[in-house]
Amino acid sequence: MAETAVVDTDFEDRVEEAVRRTLVNEEARRRIRDESAEEFVLPEVQTLKAFLAVSPEDVQYRVAELMAEGSRIVLAAQYKSGKTTLVGNVVRCLADGGLFLGQFKTERVKRVAILDNELDPRTLSSWLRDQGIRNTSRVSVVSMRGRVASFNILDDAIRAKWAEALTGIDVLVFDCLRPVLDALGLDENTQAGRFLTAFDALLYEAGISEAVIVHHMGHSGERSRGDSRILDWPDATWKLIRQSSDDPTSPRFFSAFGRDVDVPESQLSYDPASRHLTLGEGNRRDARAADLIEDILDYVSVHPGSSLTQIRDALAGTTRTLPLPSNLPSTRAPSKQTDARAAAAA
Repeated sequence: MAETAVVDTDFEDRVEEAVRRTLVNEEARRRIRDESAEEFVLPEVQTLKAFLAVSPEDVQYRVAELMAEGSRIVLAAQYKSGKTTLVGNVVRCLADGGLFLGQFKTERVKRVAILDNELDPRTLSSWLRDQGIRNTSRVSVVSMRGRVASFNILDDAIRAKWAEALTGIDVLVFDCLRPVLDALGLDENTQAGRFLTAFDALLYEAGISEAVIVHHMGHSGERSRGDSRILDWPDATWKLIRQSSDDPTSPRFFSAFGRDVDVPESQLSYDPASRHLTLGEGNRRDARAADLIEDILDYVSVHPGSSLTQIRDALAGTTRTLPLPSNLPSTRAPSKQTDARAAAAA
């Protein structure tokens, strides 16, 4: 006589429930896909002939030589080098027009916004007030210190709310990158690209033409910290560097390079009353050489006839790789100056 199979009814009930949950989840995913497909807009596909017909003949600039229309900028700055002051200067020029850094003609925009996640609101207010911006109604400010996680633009729904809030902005300045990466649990060395992709989506959804993201350089280098995507993403990189990386009070220098952007390094002058910056002449190498000339002249005046090696040793080797500034006197100068210049060039 055949044995009767024993049915585990509890097991079967659990299997049926698991099947039901799986079917429910699959149906939910299908409905979400269908809704997304209804909202999806495919980018326009054009022939090159049609594309060139509507493209501008020349690159137009929001800030002459520095910020082309539609561009993305990374302002890479050493710590405590004055990046927020530089941000205030560019915002003032975008709101009022005029010359950025006293040199670059700036097109006045209808709206510029600052999203700041580093400064205390009172400090930010004080520093922007010092700038003397006339068209304050053209500037929007969002202070996010302590609330950086609210900028979770990786989430489509949250990004949509930010896009709605920022609609009408022409230029967006985001200061700065690292805190938001930390708040969103993104690794600066490998995952910055995820944030930058979402940031591009935000700019598109809000209709924002240009953007500046402020980012710190590494302590020992002169490039943006972290993920190489931070180097690839911008159309141009602006650099703000101190003459001495170990001296927060040393002179500042500005340079820019990228697509249709090539501004060589020059020293910045600072007006503490207005916080205005002006681009001057000379790079760090020239500035160091000019400073060193005085030390060399002092040494050879006391030790005439010194050899290059003796001068080099006396100045602790600081002349070894230092070039001469371009505006030094000719080689027909008195022997003391000639020896000094030769030592600096060695």
